[in-house]
Amino acid sequence: MLIEAGPTPWDVEERLVGNASLPLTAEAMDAIGHLLNALPEPVEAVYRPAANEACRQAGQIIAKKFGLRPRDNPDLEEVGLGLWQGLLPQDVRQRFPTVYPKWEEEPLQVTPPDGEALEAAIQRVGGAVRRIFRRTRNHCVALALRPMAFQIAAGILRGESELQIAGRLRHRQPMETIEINPA
Repeated sequence: MLIEAGPTPWDVEERLVGNASLPLTAEAMDAIGHLLNALPEPVEAVYRPAANEACRQAGQIIAKKFGLRPRDNPDLEEVGLGLWQGLLPQDVRQRFPTVYPKWEEEPLQVTPPDGEALEAAIQRVGGAVRRIFRRTRNHCVALALRPMAFQIAAGILRGESELQIAGRLRHRQPMETIEINPA
């Protein structure tokens, strides 16, 4: 199960968050609790990136619900957006008039200034997801992730290409359940 750790105050303001560590809003914490109440089966392990406050909070909510201890994995961290973090999209468009529109259209072709290349983020998050699921076969596992890391993990689990993952990068959804064939 992939559970989005959000929104944060910057998400509500529609700012670019990247891997900035911000807390969940009160509404987000309530929404995660409601999502968990609707789950058809119990979660047996919870993973999160510990350096991100929203993910730490979401992971703690999930772990508490199922009597677990969250496991920290730094490779699940959100994609770093460097100098763009905290800015509104229109401000980024103004400051970076050629680069930002290109990143919106083809995120694999552009790395934000002082940020992380999407290809590197896909390799990092994908490697973490593969390692986690090798260790937890036949178990229901929850990952508390920020939106871009969520879409990367979902794409990896679905067997999508980097291009397909990049096309969904800005999609938002509170939760997704993906069944993995143990073979």
